[in-house]
Amino acid sequence: MRIAWGLALIGATAAAAVAAAGPVFAATPSSKPARTLSSMQAAVDTKAQHIAAKMQTVQAKVASKPHFAASKTILLADITKTVSDTAAWRKQVDSATTKAGVIAANPAHQAVKEDLAKLRADLAAAKTAKPAQE
Repeated sequence: MRIAWGLALIGATAAAAVAAAGPVFAATPSSKPARTLSSMQAAVDTKAQHIAAKMQTVQAKVASKPHFAASKTILLADITKTVSDTAAWRKQVDSATTKAGVIAANPAHQAVKEDLAKLRADLAAAKTAKPAQE
C-alpha cells in the first residue's frame, strides 16, 4: 500500500509540474516562421532546379561511358521522363494561388519521386550488368 501511495504522489507531482510549465512553453514563439505560398514555391523551384542540374550531369555520364551502352536507351528515357515530370510539377506549383494549390500538386511530386527511384534502380542494374562480350 505504501508503494502505491508513493507512486501516486510522484505521479501527481509530475502532473502538477507539467501543468504549471505548460503555459510558459505555449507562450514561447516558435523559431520557424510560418510557411507562405511564396516560400513553398521557392522551395519547389530550388528542388526542381537541383533535379534538372543533376539530370544533366547523369545524362552526360551515361552518354560518355561505354559501360552504359547496353542500357543507354532505358536510362536516357528515364532521365527524359524525370525532367518532364519535374517541369510539370514545377509548373503546377508556380501556377498555384494558395497553399492548398501547392499541396494539390503532390501527385506530380510523387511522380517525380517514382521517376527518380526508377532511374536509381536502372542505374544500379546497369552498373552491375556485365558489358557485352565482343
